[in-house]
Formats: sequence, C-alpha cells, structure tokens
Amino acid sequence: MTPGDLANAALLPVTVTVNVREASGMLLEGHAFVKLTSQARRYSQTVATQENSSATFNDVIAGDYEVEVSSAGYRTLTERIDIARGGSYPVFIYLHSESEDPASTKPAAGMTMTPKLQNELDKGMEKMRKQQYDGARQHFEKAAKIAPGNADVQYLLGVIESAEKHSDLARAKFERALALYPAHERSLLALGELQLQTGDASGAVRTLEKAFAANGADWKTHFLLAQAYNSEKDYGKAELHASRAAELGKAKAALPLLLLGRVYAAENKRDPAKQAFELLIKEFPGDPAAQQAKSEITALAALPSGSAATPTSAAASPAPLPAAAAPSAVMGLADPLPLLVTEHWWAPADVDGKEYPVATGVPCGQGEVLGRAQKRMLNQLQNFDKFMATERIEHQQVDAHGNEGDLRFKDFSYLVFVRPFKNNSFFLEESRDGGQGVDAFPTNLATTGLVGLGVAVLEPEYENDFEYKCEGLSSWRGQAAWQVRFEQKRNVQSRVRVWRRRGEVFPVALKGRIWLAANSYDLLHMETDLRDPIEKLLLVRDHLVIDYGPVTFERRNEKLWLPWKAEMFMELRGKRYHHRHTLTNYMLFSVDTTNQIGRPKEAAAPPEAEQKP
Repeated sequence: MTPGDLANAALLPVTVTVNVREASGMLLEGHAFVKLTSQARRYSQTVATQENSSATFNDVIAGDYEVEVSSAGYRTLTERIDIARGGSYPVFIYLHSESEDPASTKPAAGMTMTPKLQNELDKGMEKMRKQQYDGARQHFEKAAKIAPGNADVQYLLGVIESAEKHSDLARAKFERALALYPAHERSLLALGELQLQTGDASGAVRTLEKAFAANGADWKTHFLLAQAYNSEKDYGKAELHASRAAELGKAKAALPLLLLGRVYAAENKRDPAKQAFELLIKEFPGDPAAQQAKSEITALAALPSGSAATPTSAAASPAPLPAAAAPSAVMGLADPLPLLVTEHWWAPADVDGKEYPVATGVPCGQGEVLGRAQKRMLNQLQNFDKFMATERIEHQQVDAHGNEGDLRFKDFSYLVFVRPFKNNSFFLEESRDGGQGVDAFPTNLATTGLVGLGVAVLEPEYENDFEYKCEGLSSWRGQAAWQVRFEQKRNVQSRVRVWRRRGEVFPVALKGRIWLAANSYDLLHMETDLRDPIEKLLLVRDHLVIDYGPVTFERRNEKLWLPWKAEMFMELRGKRYHHRHTLTNYMLFSVDTTNQIGRPKEAAAPPEAEQKP
C-alpha cells in the first residue's frame, strides 16, 4: 500500500457505536445523551441512546475525539478516545451513580510503613493470635493514630470487635474502612459475613455483590453469596454461587458442596441434591461435612414422594447463623452451615481460583482486542528511548499465620532503556544505581524486569508462546476493560520470565490475566501465577500483581502507560515472602531523531528473580 493509499484509508468514514452501561456492566434502565467532539476534525454531535443503551455516529473520520456521556442519576463522564480507521468502531462507557463515592473507582492510596507503625501492627497481631483482644486493640488504636487514613488498620479493629461479639462496633469499624477505601476487599467480605450473622441477608447480598464487582470472587465470596441468597430464598442465585464456590474451592469444596445439596433439596431437585451429597462424601470422607451429607441423604430418602424439602420460616433463620444453608425442619436437620472465619490472607487467590464479573451480551473479538493492544503499545514505545524513575522496594517475610514480619526496604534510581527487537517488538532493559546483583536488594531475593513483563506478554515476538482467551468485557478502576487470560504453551519454553539460583536458570511458565482499557486498549492491570510449581527450587507460589497507569512527562507533554506499583507473593523453600515495588518521579529522555537506535547484539533478557546460594 502506498503512502497515498494510507492517507485515503485514514479518511474513510467510520461508524462509531458508543455503548453505555452501568458500573456493573448492565444496560442502563433509562436513556443517556452522548456527545462526540473533535476540534481537529471540527466535529460535534449529540445522540441519545436507544433501547439497547447505545448511540450510533455515522461517517466519523478516524482520529482523536472526546466523548461525553450524561444520564439522570449518574455522574457525567468524559473520556478521550482514539478512533481507528475501519468500518466500525465500538466504544464502551461505564457510568457510576451520583450516590457512589468517586473514590471507589480509584486504587487504594498507599501507606508508608514506618518502623513505629510496623511495630504496633506486629504487637497487635501477636496479641490477637493469643486472643488477648484488649491488648491487641490498644496497639491497633495506636496504629490508627499513626496512619488514620489506612483501611487495613480499621479492618483489624473490626476483626477484634467481631471476635468479641460486638456486632455494632465491628460494623462501624468495617464501614469506616470502606469509607476510606470503598473497594477494600477484606472489609467488604467481613461486613457481609457480619450481616449474615445478624440476620440482614438482604444487606449481605448488597455488600457481597459489591465485593464481587469491585474485586472479583474466589470460593469464599461465592460461598457467602450462596448463603445470603439461600436465606433470601432466591434459590436460583444460591445454586449458581454454591456451584461456583465448589468449583473454585477445590480442596476446600466440602462446605460449598453441602450447601449446594441443600439448595437443590429446597428446590425439590432430589437427584442433583443426592449427587452433590454423594460427591462430598466421596471427595472429602474425613470432613465433618461428610457426616452431615450422609444425614441429608437419609432425610431425603424419608421424604414422601413429591414433597419438597423447603425450609420453614423458623428454620430458614436458625440462630446464631441465619444465613447458613437453611436446613429444613422437614428434613429433621438443625445443623447450620458455619460461616467462614475471617482470616488474614497472606496472598491473593491464584488466577484460576478467582473470577470477575463480565458484561452479558458483549462479544469479545480476541484477535481484534489483542491486535489493537499491540498497536497501541508499540505506537507509544517507538516514541521513547529511555526514562528513569525512583523505585522503592519493600520486603517482608510472612509467618505461618499470614502475618508479615519486619519491613526491609531500599530506594533506587531506576533507568529503563527502550530497545527495538525483532518482529516489530521492543524489550525494556532496566538498570538500577545499585547494580543488578542480589547484594543491592533489601534481602537475598532480587527481582528485575517487572516493567517489561506486560510489554512482553503483548508483543508480536512472544504471542505464539501463549494461549490467549478473551473472557469478556469487565472493568478495572471503574472503567470498561477487556479481560484476557493467557497461559504459556506446554510445548514452548518460557522466554519472558526466569528464576536464577547458583548460576542455574529456571524458565518460569506463567499463566495470568491482563485488563485492557476497552476504548484505548492501554494495559491497566496484570496478574500472573506459576503454571506449574518448580520442584527443583521448591517454588510453589509466585503470584505477581502489577498496576499500570498514565505517566505524563512534562518535557514534551508525552504520556506513556507504565507500572505504578507491583507486588510479589512468593512461597519458596518452605518460606513466604511479600515484595512491593513502587515507581514514582518518572523522568523522560526523548528520542534524538538524528540518532538511530541499533538492534541489540544479543537477545533480550527476560524478567527474572534471583536468590543467593
């Protein structure tokens, strides 16, 4: 295609469809007004959404535009979009209600962990493990004075009040944590659990659904939701969540299976109920739930033909756990399912142990999504030569109770070189002022290459190393995002991440998810796990979380999407570790147009972790 052909193609009209949805991904109940403008194109048009919550703009020339969406009861949203040439261009906009706290769409503010604050938290956790709640409360209250804006501290105070059966005080602490950070996962789940305990099943449904929408759901979240819906006698949703809890729980699926069987029984689905109980007995013969399942099967068999095992109103809310599986008096059972014990999680769930809500009825063109994400990333990187930032690395060892030990940290000057690579790709070479060796890091664990990992997963050079699956239209930080799962192919050795120990290299086969902005295709978030444990290293967990965001360089008013922070959760040789990497104070070194960047003489080094012998 000649340059003239390219210019003519860019002027071909495009049909732009703006799809407007609620923050949950559902269609709007009412109408919205969508305004599409471009000063460069001298274009300005406003269209009302139709019954499918979409507004269509015909004969739009490709380029940069601004879209503004307003609707009664929702906060007006304005977003810049880069409309690509082609026959059609879909845009997805998520609106948030006026009553919704805007902070809920933002990531939690970080907290500087001082030695004094860490000392108070450590002492409080130690006393809480010993059930010395008064002493623990004193330490956490001191921590709250040191860090009044930290949701974790308020959550821990709520856990103490909950342990002492002070329901109102516990609720106040969890709600305080959520006022500080509305998407705080542990506080949402703890509040939902407390609402179940106190008989507020409808409140629990609202809280737990918010937790699901904000943070996704592992088996525990689905299990709590199943109990809440079951207590509300919404058996269809209870069945759905109990089933997902059993699937995601795997080795912890005993209670979800017991609940699932009881929900089936309440729906008079006797065969599925019996199958659920029998599966529980087979897979978990030593679990106490297996004995309850045997009693359930006996009770089912004793029911008259055609009689449903529907819980009576009294049995549906047995004290003190009203939102348990609602065992029925008809079945002769009085044993409620126990609620989950609020625990201190040392690491997030595995990427395959958690799921996120996706919008219904929105097809995900995997090839198109990945292709546009690649194009967006490469277009940005080709304008950069090198940039630097301040990197803070924090390290803590985690004990068997999930409590983090002494904080060790170090600040680095962090320089990243953007190098062209084969197949129209780039690799990011990093350099720290402390060097690349292990000795410069706070501990004997060194991590490098995190900035370039998201680039590698999306690049043309590595795309044949992975299996990709676009799971649908989800959201991240309150905006519409395409959710894509990836996994290293079994017959291809990993080139994007390695571990090193005593001079030996261990390629790391990854699996994970990325979230791509639905309209700009910028990388918003990334999570990875080991596809398989590395037995020779005794590495059984290596969970990586990276948040990306726009970094604007004042020198040229250029914007590049770069990592804001990264967290690593490792279980290595029987020990657990938590690493945090925070990047700030970005500075740009622009490309000199008179200087051609040469192709590297050697292949790019993959991101890696290293341990001292």
